Amino acid sequence: MNSQNILRITLFISVLAFNPAVAQTLSQRTLSALATQKQNGLGAEIAKHLEAKGLEAEAARTIGKSFLQKNHTQTAAMVTNIVHHNIATQEDVVAYLSDEALFRHSADLSDYDTLVRMATQIHQKKLSKEMLTRLQTVAQQNSLIAV
Repeated sequence: MNSQNILRITLFISVLAFNPAVAQTLSQRTLSALATQKQNGLGAEIAKHLEAKGLEAEAARTIGKSFLQKNHTQTAAMVTNIVHHNIATQEDVVAYLSDEALFRHSADLSDYDTLVRMATQIHQKKLSKEMLTRLQTVAQQNSLIAV
């Protein structure tokens, strides 16, 4: 039994090592699973952040729900991707999204310009070339999620 497990693990690792397409698919599935867990939580986090800014609880919930009404699963996956690439923390992204929701702006997290604006607003400084490269990668991956 033990040797079978070792063989399975070795086979799994070799498949991942020699086939990047499988690794990317597994990575996307992992992001999708995380997004599903967070989809209900993201609207609630936005509402909680708005409530902390002084909005009434009911108004904050309404704004949070309406902001994520169309693509809450995709938005949650995109937020997970942003956090995964160390662009910003979950809390920072939620704060940015809550500000956008408060002012009734849309936030297309698959758009490079939106991601640059978000990162600049969060970090409050000029972004490095390495950060811009990561943002471009995230924008490309998020556009695949948005399809």
